[in-house]
Amino acid sequence: MARTPRAPKPIEGAPAEPDLLDNAPPPREARTLSGHAEAVERLVEAFGGASPPQAILLEGPRGIGKATLAFRLARALLGTIPGTALPANLADDPESRASRQIAAGTHPSLLHLTRPWDEKGKKFKGDLTVDEVRRIVPFLGSTSADGGWRMVIVDAVDDMNLNAANALLKALEEPPRRTLFVLIAHVSGRVLPTIRSRCRAIRMRPLTEDEVRAALNAMGADPRTAPLGEGSVRRALSLAAAGADIVKSAQRLLSPQMVRDVRAQHQLAELAAQRRDDSFATVLELVLDAIAGRAKSGAGTMSLPALDAYASLYLSVTDDRRRIEVFNLDRKEMVLAVLSRLSAADKAAGLT
Repeated sequence: MARTPRAPKPIEGAPAEPDLLDNAPPPREARTLSGHAEAVERLVEAFGGASPPQAILLEGPRGIGKATLAFRLARALLGTIPGTALPANLADDPESRASRQIAAGTHPSLLHLTRPWDEKGKKFKGDLTVDEVRRIVPFLGSTSADGGWRMVIVDAVDDMNLNAANALLKALEEPPRRTLFVLIAHVSGRVLPTIRSRCRAIRMRPLTEDEVRAALNAMGADPRTAPLGEGSVRRALSLAAAGADIVKSAQRLLSPQMVRDVRAQHQLAELAAQRRDDSFATVLELVLDAIAGRAKSGAGTMSLPALDAYASLYLSVTDDRRRIEVFNLDRKEMVLAVLSRLSAADKAAGLT
């Protein structure tokens, strides 16, 4: 039996994986999945048939539980005797060998791909690199420990550069038997059509406020912050950490009537440029919310060029956020440029 290739050796002092919040467990350790009963049901049905999928695309807003569901599926699939039905609700025994190995990141039949740590820069790289994706080849070239499934979780497709996406596409073309790819996408428009066509897509909706509250309770966080989440547990946690003063100020300054004012733009940019990392992340999160909210409210009434302008700006901000993290660019200048474009888009859409 071929040996399963090991993951890169953890670097001392490096976080376990990117984008972790201080007060939340990593998805591989999370035991509670709030909401998403329909998505769970679809997965159970998919693996109960004669032709289970070999690639699944879980898509939806950031922080709603996509990675948590992917690992819940991994525990059920890798902890079940090959050829038997998956347990209802993807339930698993937390004390089983498979569950403990997955939580520790040591299961030989599971490969979790994320943005790698840059030891020189002491931070995670901005992209999920082609070298990371190429780890799939030796992983799938090995023999499964028990003759069962092997699983690759790509977290997230949005983070891949073009070379990495092409390497993933090649791996998806002819996967070995009993291989499952689970791709996570926060922004559907970032998924290449050629990759999407090889996947069974499952759209996951934002959580209800009660579901966000239940998730916060399960992790010991303050459930009173649930309304901040607007369907996302991650958003509720990060905005609560940033502070109500920053959130309220940013939301006020992002209204169409305020954002066109140069003084308001500078006030918001100053908020983002504060030394606290969560201030910058919070302002960008609220900018993205404002852009998405304008487009959503204007669907059916705005012109297509106006909606396209908002869509283009949304994708641009997500790209700019990664570049800022990687190259330590000027936060204030970046925010001012985005707000200027947002003001122009509002004017073109007739909001100001």
